[in-house]
Amino acid sequence: MDPNALDFASLRNFKDFLQHFNVMSESCFLRCVNTFNNRELTEEEALCVTQCADKHVKVNKKVMEVYIEVQPQIAKKRMEEVAALQESLEKQNKSSEHSEGSETKKS
Repeated sequence: MDPNALDFASLRNFKDFLQHFNVMSESCFLRCVNTFNNRELTEEEALCVTQCADKHVKVNKKVMEVYIEVQPQIAKKRMEEVAALQESLEKQNKSSEHSEGSETKKS
């Protein structure tokens, strides 16, 4: 495997992770942190943040499980569509070549 491709994939995965982490952090912060009187979270805020983060992680895990299950089916369908489109284009090319050939004979 190309080392540059691996680096690109790793970078993309890290970027996706950071994006998900930032969305989760902002969502849980806005939902759970209500007071700014202290530097520390209250017990209620800490519990809310923990539950919120757990929920995000579980949802992400479920989405990934479904994606892994469905992705091969989607890829197969796309490959079939591409093959059908390619076949259709080849038929059009043969048809246009045939009609151009018969026009040349008439001239």
